[in-house]
Amino acid sequence: MIKGTCWVADDYVMAYDIIIQEYWTSAIDATENSKWVMAGVKEEFNKENAFKDQGHTFIVAAHNFAGGGKSIEHVITGLMGAGIQAVFATSFARLQFRNAINYGLPFVTCDSISEGCDTGDELEYDPESGLIRNLTKETEFQSVPAAPFVAEVGEAGGLMNYIREKIAQGEAIE
Repeated sequence: MIKGTCWVADDYVMAYDIIIQEYWTSAIDATENSKWVMAGVKEEFNKENAFKDQGHTFIVAAHNFAGGGKSIEHVITGLMGAGIQAVFATSFARLQFRNAINYGLPFVTCDSISEGCDTGDELEYDPESGLIRNLTKETEFQSVPAAPFVAEVGEAGGLMNYIREKIAQGEAIE
């Protein structure tokens, strides 16, 4: 069970805005990448650690979160470094959805969740059942549970850790 506060994004938050272009060439490092997360989304976040300092656990979004056609891993590592433990949206950009799986950050599809949450609401997420509770508004949303392989990768802390664990245990990677 994951519990914390949410930040609600506007529709069509692009990868280019989550991590602005001048930071695409920085090292892929969660601490470094988190410093400027959401700098291109809202002016209030266009200063070092401005989003991270808000202390949110979840992002709630609508359609095509992290779109834009650029598969920069900085987006995912930056979100993780900023303390985000899951992103809930009605849909995601395919490239960032896969990056999120690779790093073990849950990108959870959930219809109409963006209409039922406000920034600062306290949420509780059960990854096993896919149930998301808005404790502030006393409402519930049923998300699409993660596929077993995706859940295993997430539990391992990302794809590389998953592969390392399988190799160390002498197991075949399926």
